[in-house]
Amino acid sequence: MILARIIVKTKKQAEEIARLLLTQKLIYSANIISNKAFNKNEENGEITFEKKTIIEGKTKALLFTTINKVLRQKYPENMPLIYAVPIIYMDDEQIQLLRDQTAKI
Repeated sequence: MILARIIVKTKKQAEEIARLLLTQKLIYSANIISNKAFNKNEENGEITFEKKTIIEGKTKALLFTTINKVLRQKYPENMPLIYAVPIIYMDDEQIQLLRDQTAKI
């Protein structure tokens, strides 16, 4: 099991992606979180920030490649940042729900 994290610039795009992945049963659930991402400009040392929206979706690790392909097809010019964090521990009943309600591999 993994927690797929997809980072986009707008809440609208985040909601679109969450609906797409849920409809295709590629994730079990989605949380959308808006926050500020801070960066340091290497040229002048200035710290800047921009608004980012994060989609967190619980899913099977084997679905990550499919999720990545779906996002590449949908957003060929503006591909969101996507990565996964392993879920080490999870309630057994919740794991079974996740398995039952995501695409079969």
